[in-house]
Amino acid sequence: MLSLPSFNSRDLMALSFCGGLLVIFALVGSIIRRSKATKLAGPRRTSWLWGYTRVLLAGVSGDYFEGWQKEFGDVYRLPSAVGGEETVFMDSRAISYIFNTNAYNFIRHQGGRNVIKRMVGGGILTAEGDSHRRHRKSMSPGFNVASIRFFTTIFLEATYKVRDRWLAMMVSEGTGKEFVLNVEHCIAENQTRLNAISFDSIGEAGFSHDFKCMEAKPPAIVNTFTSMGKNSGDLASIIAITLVQVLPWVAFLPLGRNVAFDQMQIGMSSIAKGFLKDRKAVTREVSDERRSLVASILKAENHSLTQEDVIAEINTLLLAGFETTSTSMAWCLHELSMNPRVQQKLRDEFAKFPEPTHEQLAAEMPYLNAVAQETLRTHPAVPQVPRQAIKDDSVPLQNPITTASGQVVDHIEVRAGQSVLIPIEAMNRSSLIWGPDSHEFKPERWLDGNLPKKVTDIQGFHHLLTFIDGPRNCIGKNFAVAEFKAAISVLIRNFSFAPLNDGSDVHRVLTLVQRVRTKGQDGLLLRVSKVEVD
Repeated sequence: MLSLPSFNSRDLMALSFCGGLLVIFALVGSIIRRSKATKLAGPRRTSWLWGYTRVLLAGVSGDYFEGWQKEFGDVYRLPSAVGGEETVFMDSRAISYIFNTNAYNFIRHQGGRNVIKRMVGGGILTAEGDSHRRHRKSMSPGFNVASIRFFTTIFLEATYKVRDRWLAMMVSEGTGKEFVLNVEHCIAENQTRLNAISFDSIGEAGFSHDFKCMEAKPPAIVNTFTSMGKNSGDLASIIAITLVQVLPWVAFLPLGRNVAFDQMQIGMSSIAKGFLKDRKAVTREVSDERRSLVASILKAENHSLTQEDVIAEINTLLLAGFETTSTSMAWCLHELSMNPRVQQKLRDEFAKFPEPTHEQLAAEMPYLNAVAQETLRTHPAVPQVPRQAIKDDSVPLQNPITTASGQVVDHIEVRAGQSVLIPIEAMNRSSLIWGPDSHEFKPERWLDGNLPKKVTDIQGFHHLLTFIDGPRNCIGKNFAVAEFKAAISVLIRNFSFAPLNDGSDVHRVLTLVQRVRTKGQDGLLLRVSKVEVD
């Protein structure tokens, strides 16, 4: 177990002095940047220390951004921590420019990169420019169509194991056809949950490795992952999240959250090094029909990745494979539990495909596709994406805006070092973009072919920003969607889901991603019933 280093009074005084200097430099830099950038309207600052960061962490950030969009327009100024500010872009052309046209001028803040390095060691998530292109080229072969086709069989098999465990639990507990199940967040007490599907899937697809998540005692790394979200709402975590973009060295302080990141990286890196013991055996398995993700990384033509790079990529795959897709599945089951009509329409569609193939799941089930896209729209894993300009830039707009001084402009001048923010959740849910029913879970919106013009102006996966866009978009998006569809097809075919109460006690908690929780519970509790399959 890692222990916290101790600090004497001299250390604390030095730390405070350096912190004070950095705050002063941050303020001076902020003033200089503001003097050169386009002056924008925005909400009034209510806290010099927090800005609006603490408010956004505590609530549904998309609702706040949408309200500001209605008041100030598609581009506005947002007060941030320690007297700073961010430029918020909700203009489709500007977002495309930042994510696509000039993506490598808008990078992660140093503090954000420090946090990621502490979690996974670096890799594709922290690389920029040519280095990022090299990482992406090495990883891309593992996510091609042939690989996803093979992986779909793995996704189905992992979900069949969960189905069989749930059915066995119904029999052993004598509950008949219905019982209450915590479907999300952890694997414990012999209750196999959604993240078992994700972890088994990434184990087999990523590394041809069985993590044995269906056994009574889950792997130690699973407990490390699931513990990450338990203290995310405490004051120390909020302070760390708030200040790290302004003061990047906060990521290196011995805070409980940071120490937990260390423990997670140690656990993942131990697994990664185990996979790399026999590199020749791993790379021999690669073929057009069958490949693991790690084998593809090692087999890639570009051999410029170091062993540390490869370990970081494996850690990234482990973390992303565990966190994001299981969370999306949990949100989907919550929405389906609240919409039995939608649930039944899915079941009717699945009845046409008793043993679905990759091609059927991908292209022949329009309602499943609509449900998947609506889940990704309403519940993105990451609510907003901050970036920082490396050099001065002029960001074009889809629609002109009026600045704070009353000037109408069709470009926003951004200066080197300036922070910009893309509110993913708000762009996916804004009523000004999606119409008056934007906050409803309504899969049918994807079937009628009449998406609003402002929606079709958005570049991204099916006009969504859930996977971001451009050269830094989520490299595993097709993997994640295929796993989601395979799992939902099995679960809804075999089980019916209803809310524990009326669903009003379900809320979101921001951990590494936006998780779903039943109030007072460490996870999502649903009433699960067996469906008789013909």
